Amino acid sequence: MEFGPILRTLLRNKTRFILIAIEVALTLAIAVNCVNMMQDMQRQMDEPTGIDEANIIVVRSLPFSEDFKNDEYLDNSRKADVRLLNALPGVVSAEAVNHIPLSGSGNSSGYKPLGSKINTLATASLVGGINLVSTLGVQLSNGRDLLPEDITDADSKNVLITRAYADRLFPDGNALGQQLQGRTAENPHTIVGIIEHMHGFWPGWTYVTHVMIVPDGPGGFNSGTRYLVRTEPEQVETVFPMIEEPLLAANDGRNVRVETLADIKAETFEANTAIIKMLGAVIALLVFVTSIGIVGMTSFSVTERTHTIGTRRALGARQFDIVCYFLAENWIIISSGLVLGLGLTLLLNYLLVTLVSGAALDWMLLVYGALLMWAVGLLSALFPAWKGARIPPAIATRNV
Repeated sequence: MEFGPILRTLLRNKTRFILIAIEVALTLAIAVNCVNMMQDMQRQMDEPTGIDEANIIVVRSLPFSEDFKNDEYLDNSRKADVRLLNALPGVVSAEAVNHIPLSGSGNSSGYKPLGSKINTLATASLVGGINLVSTLGVQLSNGRDLLPEDITDADSKNVLITRAYADRLFPDGNALGQQLQGRTAENPHTIVGIIEHMHGFWPGWTYVTHVMIVPDGPGGFNSGTRYLVRTEPEQVETVFPMIEEPLLAANDGRNVRVETLADIKAETFEANTAIIKMLGAVIALLVFVTSIGIVGMTSFSVTERTHTIGTRRALGARQFDIVCYFLAENWIIISSGLVLGLGLTLLLNYLLVTLVSGAALDWMLLVYGALLMWAVGLLSALFPAWKGARIPPAIATRNV
């Protein structure tokens, strides 16, 4: 096919074709960057946390009885609850914690090697009983687990930290047995075990893999007490209804709320899920509007050149030739828009990365985006082009 006549025709009517090319460029730039953002959010949601989140139930004990204001009463109640939960059929391990991992709510602290002059490095601080490792389903890679004698009234504790945190604090790999301090050297903690991998309270946080487990008895009258209950695989639905009634029977001076960790994590990512859906709707709308624009442009071009098409048909052009002509014209316009869109896509991604800490662009998305726009452009132009191809040769004799 001769592209010269097509290009000359486009140059004679360049305004509308330029507008369509710009629309294609903007659609490519916005759609590709939206998909890139969606993929980054989905990766964040799907990232392995190291926690057996599918088999963990979260129990909140919310006291209203004045008895819970007594520390000894609270401590005895917590220990009784842990024993009761561990005795339930289908339960692997249960333990008390100060906050729920992956919930978006918790405590963070800053530590550095004892005596070091560097700034403290942030970590999530998970306070709980000695069975947290087995209850969370995380794995120790070095050292030992917590022991009953690790729970003391002293401010200095034997602690567990994640390997990611250990590697940042001790790049030479000798974290086990080392001591950590806060801003001052008072009451240092000693590292007795290293967890292979675990996420803390805030998914998406820069230091989400920095976690410290501190042995202690969490809970209070105002904040209540939280428990994690890890079940046998796929036994959450069986164990779930067995929890509330025995806890209230053991102590009815409180309210009990039972949830799954999977549901809590889903709530934490609720905003991400909503944004993904919204961006998907934006992409669909952009592609739809662009396809309507292409349909309108091609339909107008066919109507404008009705007499010319009839003349070509009278001179022997086949319907296939007419369709190919308009598809080729459309392909040139779309390709021009994609060249412009390439630059706009990279510019928009650069702004997102530098201004709002967005994810760097996956180059394959540009390839898929270009293929999609070519397909949308050709499919949108196909019906009006076929309609133009059906113009009879006799139309060339009219108004002559």
